[in-house]
Amino acid sequence: MDKIKSFLINYQAAIFGFLILSLSFDFIDKIEIFYKVDFIKFNRILKGVFLIYSIVFILSHVKYVQENLKILLFIIILLSIVYVSKGNFSERYFFEYLRYVFILLVFPLLHYAFENRARGLFDNLYKFFKWLILINAVLVLVGILFEVKLFQTYQFEGRFAYNGLILSQGFTPFFYLSATTIFWVRRDNQMLLLLLLLCCLSGLKGVYFGECLLLSLLILSNTKFKKRFKTLMLSILLLVFTTLLVTLLVTPMFVEVSESKGLLSAISSYRTENVLEVFNQINDSNFNIIIGALETEVVRLEMQIFDIILFFGASGLVAYFLFLQLLYKKTVKGRVAKVFFATSLSLSVLSGNLLYIPLSSILMFLVLMSLHNQKTLNN
Repeated sequence: MDKIKSFLINYQAAIFGFLILSLSFDFIDKIEIFYKVDFIKFNRILKGVFLIYSIVFILSHVKYVQENLKILLFIIILLSIVYVSKGNFSERYFFEYLRYVFILLVFPLLHYAFENRARGLFDNLYKFFKWLILINAVLVLVGILFEVKLFQTYQFEGRFAYNGLILSQGFTPFFYLSATTIFWVRRDNQMLLLLLLLCCLSGLKGVYFGECLLLSLLILSNTKFKKRFKTLMLSILLLVFTTLLVTLLVTPMFVEVSESKGLLSAISSYRTENVLEVFNQINDSNFNIIIGALETEVVRLEMQIFDIILFFGASGLVAYFLFLQLLYKKTVKGRVAKVFFATSLSLSVLSGNLLYIPLSSILMFLVLMSLHNQKTLNN
């Protein structure tokens, strides 16, 4: 009995176990999608179990949550009231609600498990990302050499893009941003260069933008770098980013989109066009400015601010502003953490998926918590 109890309250192991299993089950889902085979939806079961685990933690640590994260309880209750007020309990709306509150319900567990444990968390994250990047590099190399479809970013032909074991294109930029930040702080230049090579091979505009912005801000904010060095490195970053973006946009698929729908649609992957189309369809019967979508078919546009407004209305915008304010106050400490936080939010505005995909937000939380005592880490 004591061993079971000890196992259940080993919160740090449970969190990393969830990350590893979630990525593993994502890879199984990728096999299913790319080769059209049927598997049990292991990831849904895993997320359900982890969500219950997180709720049980909150119920058994109510005093801790009230003392440290009281505003979070208000945010969860507010969003729950908004969801119920819609009167739409369809499967689609229910799972949309669950996806958004997932990270809010998990945050207390993460905060409790790693508060004042930056050193141990940072070391574990470094090992976690190092092994994943090494494994992914091998898979990407195999994919390129032997044209293995499974290791490509997209299941359709005609686009050179390799993602290795990673399933979601929406998650990839945040995964690489998190790994880049950890390698940068650890000053592991070899892993950083390998990671940047994988970023180039991913074929994803979000990855190119996120990495360029992150590295530019890290270089600009570092007072130890001389002005000439900063100018040189920023010029190289801009050149590489422009080259990758242009190379992507001159492929037949993007040329066709650009000629038929315009350059902005090609760069944004139809996001700007979809935003205008959805908001033109909104009326009093399917949308409420306070609580968001009531009966709209589309509830997500992959642009974070618009996604929140669309599903939760103005109430959701207030709720997530309060949550990000709480997150900043509790976890964003030091120059690198501020750069990483700003880059993640900027990327989410353009591509969404930060607050929507649990792995994206959990990795962001963990990286921010690991950077709590940056001076100690740098030493």
